[in-house]
Amino acid sequence: MRDSVMKQLINSIDEISSNDEMETVINAIKKKQKELKAELTLNALKSFEVGDRVLCNARDGVHEATITKINRTTADIEIGKDKYTAPLSILKPMEVA
Repeated sequence: MRDSVMKQLINSIDEISSNDEMETVINAIKKKQKELKAELTLNALKSFEVGDRVLCNARDGVHEATITKINRTTADIEIGKDKYTAPLSILKPMEVA
């Protein structure tokens, strides 16, 4: 998104004068965030297969992992000998060397 549009949005938010208006804006942002996350998940679901090597963007850093099972919105992965369930939205395909 362009900087000028972001500045306009921020200025518009600064002009909000009631809690009802703020709730409307917050609900619109949450709805859009949900749509974007669903799109990310769908794209990931289409692009991953069991056995794929991926990068997992976890709280403690980025880890190399292998997908062992794919669910509707998550994947079971192995990082070393440890097994985890991760949202598809935090998995990225590894670059082929």
